[in-house]
Amino acid sequence: MLKRYVYRFKEQELGQLLAETGIPLEVLNREGQELEVAAYKPLEGYEPLRVEEVKEGWEDWRGQFGPVEVESFVILPPWKEAIYINPARAFGTGLHATTQLCLKMLSEYVSEGDRVLDVGTGSGILAIASKKLGAGEVVAIDVSEEAVQECIQNAKRNGVELECMRATAADISSKFDVVVANLEIDIFRKELRHITPLFDRWAIFSGIYGKRELEEFLGMLREAALKEVKILELEDWFGVAASR
Repeated sequence: MLKRYVYRFKEQELGQLLAETGIPLEVLNREGQELEVAAYKPLEGYEPLRVEEVKEGWEDWRGQFGPVEVESFVILPPWKEAIYINPARAFGTGLHATTQLCLKMLSEYVSEGDRVLDVGTGSGILAIASKKLGAGEVVAIDVSEEAVQECIQNAKRNGVELECMRATAADISSKFDVVVANLEIDIFRKELRHITPLFDRWAIFSGIYGKRELEEFLGMLREAALKEVKILELEDWFGVAASR
């Protein structure tokens, strides 16, 4: 049976350990500036608080590891991908449930080299995420010139190349492998007919709140001869992945 070794570190000490070694650690508990963490092999030079027997391997929980903040630094394990977003006026900092739903589905449906269109890009976070997931050409559009400029700047911050431009879905004539649209139901009522012709394989939608809006939106998809392949819910918001 697998053993895990439990340690207690001050936040700054833990940050230094992670920065120097990159050893994956499970955060069990936080009390003020001290964290109780578990490693699945002994940490050289440190005495564990206790040793426990567990059934699962560390691969089962490593996705739970979040960022560790120390002063002005954020320390991430190597399997996490950072996206840098300036929290300005354009929508999309990663905190809203709809953004998180889209990020989760993009991770599943974007493949290496895909052409991706982000409709209503806001800060550009979904377009940037698509690029970091291996997409080839990524086009990000928004009706707000301010959002387009923020998208351009955020792409530079993240070292990725995007085509950010002021446009609506009706202005786009080419097709993409994946289209993502994090909008609102009122906008979908007007724009969905312009969005649905633009993808070949997958479309990812969010900005749908509550069961009533979800049922309406699914009806709109069926009228467009599309079928939902996945529905995710977070805090009463819904994300929908669709195909032809």
